[in-house]
Amino acid sequence: MTDVVSSSPWPILLASSSLELFSLTSTTPDMKSQLEQTVLETGEGASECFCLCCPPLTNNNNAVATGQYSISWRRQSSSSDSPLIQTTVTLPHILLESVPLYIHADLPSFGRVRESLPVRYHIENRTALVQEVEMAVEPSDAFMFSGLKLVRVRILPGSEHQMLYNFYPLMAGYQTLPQLSINLPRCPTTTTQTLRRFLPHRIFVKPQGRQLDDSSIAAA
Repeated sequence: MTDVVSSSPWPILLASSSLELFSLTSTTPDMKSQLEQTVLETGEGASECFCLCCPPLTNNNNAVATGQYSISWRRQSSSSDSPLIQTTVTLPHILLESVPLYIHADLPSFGRVRESLPVRYHIENRTALVQEVEMAVEPSDAFMFSGLKLVRVRILPGSEHQMLYNFYPLMAGYQTLPQLSINLPRCPTTTTQTLRRFLPHRIFVKPQGRQLDDSSIAAA
């Protein structure tokens, strides 16, 4: 996503914009300008959103150049035949990581003290190898849980494995969920911290016996 903010004291006409990619590709064959003929007053901003695909990692260098973003603009008060000013910005490099598993969790938007909170983990193997996965639920002062504490499974390439746990919150308020410890014997460079970034860390827990407004809690 690119953000443009006008600091000019005069209205600015954005005639067009373009994105030139170096190493990445776009899922949109014809990326048309989303800011074409947009007028910005002083302090106003406009944004464009692009969906990009990262290239596969080929070496140890995981820094990839994104590309350049260009905008053609002029004062709105200028005549239509006035020359356009071209502003080009070099986009920052991005860091790529090779993650063999994709993990996400399905869980309610909130829980209630001493009532079951079901959490279903989806573990997807995105490699061409059979992955051995060792998972353990770390103890938590804010939750009890039912389910296997230590699990060892094998997931075929392109397949998904699901694990269901029932957590029982012990305290009200925003609580840290029990964390998963994940070990991949065939991918020793992939750490638990890397995989945990896919998962939610906190959830709001209602006090027991109080009928609060569910919509307000979900919004919070």
